This record gives sequence, C-alpha cells and structure tokens, in this order.
Amino acid sequence: MTQSSIAAIFDVDGTLLAGASMEMRFLKYLWRYGELRASDITRLAAGAFRTLAEGRSVLRANKAYLSGKPLEHYRRLAQDCFDQHIKHHLLPKAVERVRWHQHQGHAIVLLSGSLELLVEPLAQHLNADAHIATRIVYDKTKLVGKIAGEHPYNKAKVTTLLALNQFRNFDLAKSFAYGNHHTDRHVLGIVGNPVATNPDRRLRQIALDNGWMIEEFTNGEKESAYDGIGSYNAI
Repeated sequence: MTQSSIAAIFDVDGTLLAGASMEMRFLKYLWRYGELRASDITRLAAGAFRTLAEGRSVLRANKAYLSGKPLEHYRRLAQDCFDQHIKHHLLPKAVERVRWHQHQGHAIVLLSGSLELLVEPLAQHLNADAHIATRIVYDKTKLVGKIAGEHPYNKAKVTTLLALNQFRNFDLAKSFAYGNHHTDRHVLGIVGNPVATNPDRRLRQIALDNGWMIEEFTNGEKESAYDGIGSYNAI
C-alpha cells in the first residue's frame, strides 16, 4: 500500500469504464448464465416503482435481486464478469493516467457507487490502494439485498471519502480527483486538482465556471451502446 499523502481519486463508471456501468454488465451476465430467476426480476421491478417514485435510479437504491444469493458464489461470479465483460472496456487513456499517478508515488483511490463485489476485482487489477463502493448486507454466507452503511453517491461520496481520510490523512489540497458526472462535482470541489473527465454537459459547465481541468478519455463508446438490459447514468 502506497503511504503517499497525495491521492488520485477516480470515479469508475464513465470515467475509467466505457459504455454501460459495471452493475448493468453484471445484471446481463447473471441473466445470460441463468443466475437471475423470474422472482429476482419481479423484486427488481417492484423496487423500481418505489425508488422511481422517490426520484432515485432503480439500481442505485434497489439491490433486492441479490437477496438470498450465496456470498462466495457471487464473489466468483463478479470476478468472472469482470474478467470477461468489464476489464476489456476500461479506457486505455484512463488506465494510463492511473499508472502515471502510481509512477508519481500517489495513492490510488477508487470511489464508486457500484457494487463492492465488482469494484474489488477492479481495484486488484489496477493495484489501487483503497476503494469505496456500495457494500451489501450479508447474513453469514448469504447476501441480504440491502445496502450496508452509506451509499457513495452524489454528496455521500464526499462523506465516505472523508471517513476514509480519517485513517489515510491525504492532503486533499494536493490531491487529484477524476469524475464524469455532474454529481461528482462535490468530490472534485474538495481537492486541489479536480479533473472533469469525459464530462456530461452540466459538469463541463461547472468545470468551465470554476477553471477546472477538462479531459476526454473516451474511445467513442456510449452508455446506451450496451445491449440487452439497457443502461443508466454512472453511479
């Protein structure tokens, strides 16, 4: 683990990863290999009505499709999904930037609202020093399908990052943060070197207004390009 006081903090979906989000890829993988039953889809759909009524993304708040699933089996599935359907869609320019920061001796932190089951293989692949992601409650050997602790999305990304920083003591004034979605502005706003990466329209304007660096790591893939189940905004 790098003990640098300078961190390079990376969002994942849309920043490091092109196309559909990791969780959408995982859902399609589970469906393709028969790991999702009709009852799982029913729970997901039922939760969709509740979460949409509250103005939240379906998958962002609803993890009921994981309820009752064996934890270790799903860890293996997540690793296989990463190897087959996620790893090859990482943006080369983004990975190069991660390696550049590592060469500078900076600590790499992945900060994503995606499932920790999926972010863990990515963190290992990139040799990241720390990662923050959505943890799922489990009872002994089975997933419960509920979020454990705070979901790192929007302003909560700052909360969870500051909680990590109580142990790591990064100098945020000298640190870097990369994000593509306008909800990432809160994290970008607390570091000395914010980089709006592949920014959506709102984040681009925020970056221009604040004099932040803007970079494009994309290779032409769009979130809607992933067929099968569909896609949703980076979380």
